Amino acid sequence: MRTQFSKRLGVGVIAVCCALGAPACTAQISGKPGQGSASSSGNPSGVQGSGGGGTFVPGAPGELSLPGGDPPIARLHKLTASEFANSVHDLLGSDAPLGPVEPDSIVGGFSAIGASTVAMSPAGVGLYETASGAATDYVFSDATRAGKVLACVPQGTTDSACISKALSALGRRAFRRPLTDAEVTRFSTLVTTIGGEAGSDVLTGMRHAVWAILQSPSFLYRVELGTASAADGGRLKYTSYEMASRLAGVLWNSVPDDALLDAAAQDSLAAPDGVRTQAQRMLAAPQAHRSVTTFTDDLYGLQLLDEATKDPTLFPTFTDAIRGDMRQELEQRIDDMVFTSKGDFLSLYDGKSTFVNQELAAYYGLPPVSGTGFQRVDLPSDSPRAGLLGAGAILVAYGLPQRNSPTARGKFVSSALLCKDVPPPPPNVPQLPAMTDATATMRQRMTVHRASPSCSSCHSVMDPIGFGMDYFDSAGLYRTKENGQPIDATGTLDDGTKFDGLAQLGSALRQEAVAGPCFVSKVYANALGRLAIDLDATAVANLAKQFATGGNHADQLLLDVISSDSFRFVLPSK
Repeated sequence: MRTQFSKRLGVGVIAVCCALGAPACTAQISGKPGQGSASSSGNPSGVQGSGGGGTFVPGAPGELSLPGGDPPIARLHKLTASEFANSVHDLLGSDAPLGPVEPDSIVGGFSAIGASTVAMSPAGVGLYETASGAATDYVFSDATRAGKVLACVPQGTTDSACISKALSALGRRAFRRPLTDAEVTRFSTLVTTIGGEAGSDVLTGMRHAVWAILQSPSFLYRVELGTASAADGGRLKYTSYEMASRLAGVLWNSVPDDALLDAAAQDSLAAPDGVRTQAQRMLAAPQAHRSVTTFTDDLYGLQLLDEATKDPTLFPTFTDAIRGDMRQELEQRIDDMVFTSKGDFLSLYDGKSTFVNQELAAYYGLPPVSGTGFQRVDLPSDSPRAGLLGAGAILVAYGLPQRNSPTARGKFVSSALLCKDVPPPPPNVPQLPAMTDATATMRQRMTVHRASPSCSSCHSVMDPIGFGMDYFDSAGLYRTKENGQPIDATGTLDDGTKFDGLAQLGSALRQEAVAGPCFVSKVYANALGRLAIDLDATAVANLAKQFATGGNHADQLLLDVISSDSFRFVLPSK
């Protein structure tokens, strides 16, 4: 059937990509050498969740120095794995089965940026075909299920009016724009041709037509290229339909709904007020939680949590179930701040509230909680576990199988929370020295390691921060001694601020002038799907000012970013 289907379809994904006339088929869709790896292998620090924003300028409090770069260009955005899954489920129902697809490429810490710099591989084409094939086969093998996703159910292959109506309605959402007459004819012909074969029927034909829609580059890529706007001095401005695509991708991690596409049809997304109105509606919808979860996973490097291994002899209580609970804890803390509490986002850095279930509460040594789900709890005022850095997900993700890694933990804080670039290690970096004293601590070993000039410049930035988290072992459990010696969790930030332990480190980070602008730059880069560069400096600075004066509310920051010129035009405003 696959061969027959391909012949009838007459085109392949890559061929149609180029037929779109988009520059993304050439250099603009391929990443630079070294970019695009979803794996942390080859990364000595193990730190993935970084970049994407600016870099801190020592001596200029609260300012980010954005790197230079070529002016942004319009490009296609390949659906991330979660965008693909959400889009298919929003189109065909949440119970439609899906197989694996290509893993995401992580660039600058975010899958959204990676998706705008890579093209689909030949092997990936087959994965998408199989995944969408399983989903459509399930839906269209039952008339009741098909009726839930189609605007109407055709009564036969001669029911051309219903066939066109159903394909146009579903195709408009899948392609994030109305289908052309030629596309409607093409997909309708597929229905009647396959549905009219011996032993076939109209639902089988509809299944193949929808399957073709879900393999089209117009679905698998968000086509957002902009058009020259005479009213804006000829600047490339995204059309209303392209804005609907961008809004759905950023806020819902999926395809637009009919209300958003209706607004695009009326050109209501051409102005900031129209964009903001739709964005407010979309943020209030359940789908918005998915996008915030994806952002959380990328910013805090939770792929590393999934990949983390721990020595079962040293950490017997760490299990895959606890790993999953830790992920949910961190995701729920961010989700609560964005959608429920709507408070000062930076208060998460030293806050004393978290979410735990019975198992995670016991693992953390907290009082038992009732019920089986996650509940908000307040930690004791003197608890050493405080703020986001006290989350087991981060402590585990940036730890090694048998020991802590103050370097990885310090680099994560520097990159993800302070936007301070830490260069990769130079070639031939010496290994940690072997200590003849079995009671030597990691701090003592790293002190010797930093004595090497080739190691000192980087480790002097990362290690003093990472040591502040040393009261917690590689499995996220509290401890007071290492190898029989008392823990020394003192450290300093670049500005000389001293702290002792994770709780004080979190408070120091919250007070850092660059903490707010750094978070703003991460949201900005993730939303735009590209690294922020020096041309974005004014836009990022203005958004950071709005963020601070408004009380550091993440939901309002999202609205400000999405209604800004930077999001509505290919090039940021000068």
